[in-house]
Amino acid sequence: MLDWSQKVLAQQCEAVSEPTIKLIETGKINSTPETLGALQSTFEDAGLEFLPQKGVRFRDDLVTVLEGRTDENTFLRLLDDIFYTMKDTGGEVLWSFADESTSPQPVIDREKMIRDNGIRYRSLIRYGDTDFQHEAAEYRWLPEGQFLANLTAVYGDKFATVVNKPHSNEVEKIIIINNYSIAEMKRKEFDIIWDFSEQPKA
Repeated sequence: MLDWSQKVLAQQCEAVSEPTIKLIETGKINSTPETLGALQSTFEDAGLEFLPQKGVRFRDDLVTVLEGRTDENTFLRLLDDIFYTMKDTGGEVLWSFADESTSPQPVIDREKMIRDNGIRYRSLIRYGDTDFQHEAAEYRWLPEGQFLANLTAVYGDKFATVVNKPHSNEVEKIIIINNYSIAEMKRKEFDIIWDFSEQPKA
């Protein structure tokens, strides 16, 4: 499925040598659970999923849904995904429909950890909102009347949207789409709105 040779597999899985892989494939040795686990982890890291009924398929991780017991818990999981997605590459998180006025301390702390890792933010916020925690240059006011309570974020190759409970501002779930093309489209949409929006007056 990956079109890997034994040599490539050995290069990808540093814990198992090419001669050992050859012996396993020809049935000349019975491998240990540790060796098989290392090989399986290597295949999983490359995007394969091992099924309970002895099957293998490409992992379908296009969509991830985050749900938790509390809004804060679910949002912290989104911030963790942002951190782990971007910690090695840096870059920018683009927030639309952001409202920092009600951010609890754990969210503020997690965002500080993200920023301390060199990841930058830009945010589109409600027209007239001056309750933000960073430099005014990081924000733009959406046109008056265009603010929605459904926060979205673009980061790395991902686009996330917060889904609220019906007729409520409470978070029901967060949907993350892991797709380069969708993330790029949302990034361009954000930049168009950003360019035509007004910088807040602190």
